Amino acid sequence: MTNAVLTAEGIFLDQKVNSRREAVELCGKKLLELGAIKEPYIDLMWEREQILSSFVGESVAIPHGTEESRKYVNFAQLVFIRYVKPIIWEDEEVNITVGIASANNEHVDILASLAEILLDDEKKTLLLNSNNKIEILELFRSVG
Repeated sequence: MTNAVLTAEGIFLDQKVNSRREAVELCGKKLLELGAIKEPYIDLMWEREQILSSFVGESVAIPHGTEESRKYVNFAQLVFIRYVKPIIWEDEEVNITVGIASANNEHVDILASLAEILLDDEKKTLLLNSNNKIEILELFRSVG
């Protein structure tokens, strides 16, 4: 995974939300703050979430937009958000959301790298517990 997709500025630890919708909106707001998207993308992230849940297992969800939302993406970007308390996501607990802004198919590599991390217990533990943004960034860079 390249630095252009995930940066230390895109990693947010100890966040608090009360619902799945708030978590999706937080992902969108962080992508907007980084300049990766235009504001309409945020609503389309929630629209996509209602069509098909972005929960991928292992306490992780990957909110992203619809096919139509790609026109609102300025550049490919990821945000990694870890929560103080798990969010209930369609009867599952989610501790991490990885918000994705992708105009083409950049997200395919992102998902493959995330899956690789989640399948390795040591790496997953680091992802869930590290308070060092650089350590988390290096973890993503070490796979894929």
